[in-house]
Amino acid sequence: MNSYTAVKNLGIGLVVTGIIFLLGFGLYNLFTKESSMVLKISIGAVVAGILLVLSVLIKEKMVIKDKETERRY
Repeated sequence: MNSYTAVKNLGIGLVVTGIIFLLGFGLYNLFTKESSMVLKISIGAVVAGILLVLSVLIKEKMVIKDKETERRY
């Protein structure tokens, strides 16, 4: 693994961590502050749906191998 790959992986990890913290903070404020029950349920359903779709896509990508042949130069 070269240094570019390591830096790219570090950047992706930081972005994902930041998004998770922002999402968690937003959901915490949504459910602890005074707001409409319909708003809470709808935002919760949207977030759950996005997480479900992402998990299925990631699982499919990990299971299915790429059909592109490896090129040797």
